[in-house]
Amino acid sequence: MGEEICLESGLRGAGWMGIGCLMSVDRQSFKARWLFPVNADPLENATIQVEAGKITAVHTKQDPQARDLGNSAIIPGLVNAHTHLEFSGLKKPLEPSSPFTDWLRTVIAHRRLGTESSASIVTGMREIGQSGTTIVGEISTAQLNEDLFSPRGPMVVSLRELIGFQTEQIEPQYTIAQNHLAEAKQKSRIPDVIHGISAHAPYSVHPELFLKLSRLAGEHDVPFAVHLAETKEELEFLANGTGPFVTFLQEFGVWHDAVVPLRSRPLDYLQPLQDLTSALVIHGNYLSDEEIDFVAGHPNLTVVFCPRTHAFFGHSTHPWQDLLERGAKVAIGTDSRASNPDLSLFSELQFLAERFPNADPRVLLELGTVNGARALEPGSQRGCLAPGIPADFAVVSLPKSDTREAYSLLFHPESRVRSTLRNGQEMA
Repeated sequence: MGEEICLESGLRGAGWMGIGCLMSVDRQSFKARWLFPVNADPLENATIQVEAGKITAVHTKQDPQARDLGNSAIIPGLVNAHTHLEFSGLKKPLEPSSPFTDWLRTVIAHRRLGTESSASIVTGMREIGQSGTTIVGEISTAQLNEDLFSPRGPMVVSLRELIGFQTEQIEPQYTIAQNHLAEAKQKSRIPDVIHGISAHAPYSVHPELFLKLSRLAGEHDVPFAVHLAETKEELEFLANGTGPFVTFLQEFGVWHDAVVPLRSRPLDYLQPLQDLTSALVIHGNYLSDEEIDFVAGHPNLTVVFCPRTHAFFGHSTHPWQDLLERGAKVAIGTDSRASNPDLSLFSELQFLAERFPNADPRVLLELGTVNGARALEPGSQRGCLAPGIPADFAVVSLPKSDTREAYSLLFHPESRVRSTLRNGQEMA
């Protein structure tokens, strides 16, 4: 008797319909050696059925009409919870990686060259789509261009980045945020984009601006993101008003004493976020025990860990496992090509599986799928494979092996994303 997985979807936005399909028919089935629902155990020799862009069944029964994908795995579409697509044209990360403020200087110099363009964003969208990602949390630095986004590309959560450390920058930056959210009312123009806000970081955003932006996100019920507890130098800056970030801000003529109260800490930036629908704490490399407990106590907060970027900067061990053990939410992002060799979320998961061989592999897959989906689109059940949910999934080619250990095959170094489908249609 074949097993069939039937779960309630309760999907917000259940009106999504397919815009086409891989085989140019409305109904289609795919069979793979392994299928990973995420919300259930892996299924061997399983089939996924799709109709009108949604999953209608996931089972292990015989289906002679199913397209056999051979030695492959079907996984939910991956969710890249944090990236900066403007740097997608880079061939390698920017140097030096240390000290962090020197890397920031390189980033600013690169931006001033004006070499990044809409073409970089298109390149990045194509890369993340081809590597299995169907939802991306993009830090946007300019007004959205509808031509950059396609129904056959990843769904985008556009988090408008605001930077302003001086008092006179507060109102202009706040107005930019308001205008970005006003675009959300024109969803017919860009239907596959969710709008949100990103207050860049404590060292680049005036505390008053940070509070105004967080309240604005609450008023509009949209996701909010902040780079927080990213470096030890940031902690020194907040606590003592000293260190490399002060020198950095002085160089740009924006440093003023007492803008950030002495003895500040990341917790001061977490507390205003506790009543938001969803807030993404980007990096969180150096959260204290108290701050980890705070995040764990507020399920609307999600720490976004960027593993290979974390390694690039040589940070101390990230507390992602401690966060999970205490009940906090963690998702995965790639950050950008300014600190990462590529934008493959699947490669991030393989990296984690190699670096942390004792980690629960099912949890790793959750970090790269359902956890990110619920952080970027609260209430969504995307990120898993179950009836009623949009048919967003990736096909992964597996290495030749007789083992029946599904996760060891999935995260094997030789496994590669073969194709990506969103709403049942192969992504361009």
